[in-house]
Amino acid sequence: MANPQVEDGYIRIANDLWNEVLRRAFSKRQTNLILFIWRLSYGTGQSDCLIPSFTNFELAGMYKQDVKKELTFLRDCAVLYWDSQTMVFWINKNYHLWQITPNKKWDNERFKQLLKKNVHRKKANTSDAQPVTAERKQVSDVLTKPGKTVSKSLTSKLVKYVPENSVKSMVIRDPASRKTEGKTEGRKDRKECNSYRDPRFRELMQFYRENLQIGLTDSPYNYELLTQWYEEYGHELVMEAMRNATRAEAKGVKYLESVLLNWANMGVKTAADVTVMQKQRNVSQRKPSYQKNRADAKRDIVPDWYVKQKSEPVKEDSMTEEEKDRRAAEVDRMFGMSTLN
Repeated sequence: MANPQVEDGYIRIANDLWNEVLRRAFSKRQTNLILFIWRLSYGTGQSDCLIPSFTNFELAGMYKQDVKKELTFLRDCAVLYWDSQTMVFWINKNYHLWQITPNKKWDNERFKQLLKKNVHRKKANTSDAQPVTAERKQVSDVLTKPGKTVSKSLTSKLVKYVPENSVKSMVIRDPASRKTEGKTEGRKDRKECNSYRDPRFRELMQFYRENLQIGLTDSPYNYELLTQWYEEYGHELVMEAMRNATRAEAKGVKYLESVLLNWANMGVKTAADVTVMQKQRNVSQRKPSYQKNRADAKRDIVPDWYVKQKSEPVKEDSMTEEEKDRRAAEVDRMFGMSTLN
């Protein structure tokens, strides 16, 4: 007969996260992936987990060909992340960034009423429990030595140990400061979970904040865009696009997005490709103006009468050789005078 006990281990997950998984329209396979990662991460007292191979996800009841497809979908929807090099996975606790449509039958009011009923039910059951008497509260104030054997039988006396001089005293921290510190670390972990794991991504975020975000508010949406571009285009190309935006004195992500899209349409994949493209553009911008001026000069030099003369057919049969030579000399003389003028 099964006898599960919390002493054997349990998963600490905030109720808000559970509510959000219920509220969103995840498929059965996607839900199994989330629960599988939670079991291996939170279930082992960690914020992330190591899953060396995609075939390990078959333990969650999935076929091998569906694993990477569902993982990629959840990553694109900002539900989970993973490091492709170390194969470390973690769920994004910042659930307001999840791009999963809500369940059509979800009703917040009905869910709150159910929660309220069960909370009241728990209070009623607690009030029926046996009250703690003054006799049960009594404990002994007698101090005992650490070497003294403690009986295994139940006792109403509280065993206390006398601290030895060689043992360093424990520093008691202010509970209020611990509470504030925990909240600060939680917000930081939710906001920049990637930056702690990837120094190259942290370098991009630092460059963005120091050059493109000056005077602008910090938006979680911009952070998600930079994460998406980093995974799609890579560190080198995103950094080069940021440098171009900085030279253009552009702020935010709008100009940066247009640069990356233009490069993608032109087949640019590396910073070297950007350099070659810019050189070609500089050459093409200079060449048309030069050719145009040269063509205009040629049209100015050649007179209209010469063009007309050349276009008119000459009756060679009715002209003698002497007349042909005289006509050619006259044309050359007039053309030379027009050029000098």
